[in-house]
Amino acid sequence: MTYHIKLNKLSKEDYNKLDGSQKKLIDKSLKKLELQGMQAGEWLHGSLSDCKKIKHTRAGLRVVFKESENSIEIIDIITIGKRSNKEVYKITEKRLKNDK
Repeated sequence: MTYHIKLNKLSKEDYNKLDGSQKKLIDKSLKKLELQGMQAGEWLHGSLSDCKKIKHTRAGLRVVFKESENSIEIIDIITIGKRSNKEVYKITEKRLKNDK
């Protein structure tokens, strides 16, 4: 099964801010999600417990995603960014609150 990866306006902006080498890493993550869906990544905790992350430790990057509420075959990318000071998770929380 192949999954559809959906980047919203803000996650597209996150992606566009990355440099070329960072985009290559994120492209690999998105491809992994297309193939594995919610089997990929690690579950987050607390207020983000319905989300998962794929991390790129050396680059300090995270892709935070969750299964779409409309279809189990669609993966919504919420945030792409650096982990520094847990910033990527704080941004994710804000975006999820604004979506409701």
